[in-house]
Amino acid sequence: MTTAMFWCRNILSNGLTVLQFPRQSANTTQLSIAVKYGSNQEPKEIAGVAHFIEHMLAGGSEKRIQLSRSIENSGGILDFYTDHEHMMAAMDVLPGELVEASFIISELLFNVDFEEDKFRQETKIILNELSEALDDPAERIEELLLKSLFKKHPVNRPVGGFPRTVKRLTLDELCKAHKTNYVPQNMILILTGNYNDETAAVVLKNFQDKNLGKPSTEKLVPAETSKPVPLVVEKKAGIAQTYLNMGARTVCSSHPDSPVLNLMSALLTGGTNSRLFIELREKNALTYDVSSDHNKGIDFGYFGISCAVKEKNLTKAKGIILKELAKLRTEKVPIDELERTKNMIVGASLRGMDDPQECSEILSYMEMQFKSENALVDHIAKIKVVSSQDIIDVANTYLQEDLLATVLLKPKK
Repeated sequence: MTTAMFWCRNILSNGLTVLQFPRQSANTTQLSIAVKYGSNQEPKEIAGVAHFIEHMLAGGSEKRIQLSRSIENSGGILDFYTDHEHMMAAMDVLPGELVEASFIISELLFNVDFEEDKFRQETKIILNELSEALDDPAERIEELLLKSLFKKHPVNRPVGGFPRTVKRLTLDELCKAHKTNYVPQNMILILTGNYNDETAAVVLKNFQDKNLGKPSTEKLVPAETSKPVPLVVEKKAGIAQTYLNMGARTVCSSHPDSPVLNLMSALLTGGTNSRLFIELREKNALTYDVSSDHNKGIDFGYFGISCAVKEKNLTKAKGIILKELAKLRTEKVPIDELERTKNMIVGASLRGMDDPQECSEILSYMEMQFKSENALVDHIAKIKVVSSQDIIDVANTYLQEDLLATVLLKPKK
């Protein structure tokens, strides 16, 4: 079982990290590049620049547009997205197109031929994107939760930035951020799916030749010491239900308590056997869906529980969630439930490695957080040894009621 979670890791002479996970039974090949420059790494005054660079990679010139579209001409797909800690460029192509695809993605990532008129056009597109995010209640309530939990850490800012910072951003500022951060030492190349060693060697040689300078030094983020805002209520027109999000600050991915928090999340909402699924949906029909997650990165972490309910059922739903959190703090999880939940996590990890897109995301995340080809195996091993007493101890450390932030997005009548 564990062999399906190992990959080959090496670092080229120019500092580029390469992860390979071949699957000869696959019908396609995936080539992804993760750039360790997301919204957490950008200066506050130009918030949104990392996301803006992502837009310009594929749309920043007429040549770039044609290169991006050429992937589709041969049956492939090309996708970009930005998160708090990285930008990901992901290709899925037919095996015979891999070499050509690697030249295209290299051209898009390293060249700086952005055009002013395309920059102005993308500004309008991004402002539309930010407006859509504000219209999405799930995205809005997550933003509100992060602002409630974090005062100093840049994770409290939207990945796309703010309309005011996007409007003020200049092409020169964008090019400087690109030049500093889009260098091999700041990148992870991930090759998965159907390919052979000869083809891989050609792909890597194309990237081996890139040596464009050194990335900027990482800045330390001050520790959060203040308690979160206990209650935030916002009203929004056009929604029929009240969106509820409850959360607490926790720990980063490398902290020993992190696997325990991951397991607690699965206990609460990991499948139809999970506690909050049964209590909120099955028994009381208060919500269609409830989710929880332990979100964590290199230097931050938070635990969140979210659902949407009718306003008249809000107090009851909140009470059930608090009751289940109290049980985690005071009652030992039965052995059969604990083992079942551990199996859910192992199964989800293996399914993720079988999925072409998710596999690349898993590998990039594990590399950024742990810098090891054994990271997923190590994580599963840590999950397997979590005890019921560990859950009680960790729940009491992070999920006491006075450490929780509650965010409500209510219908505006």
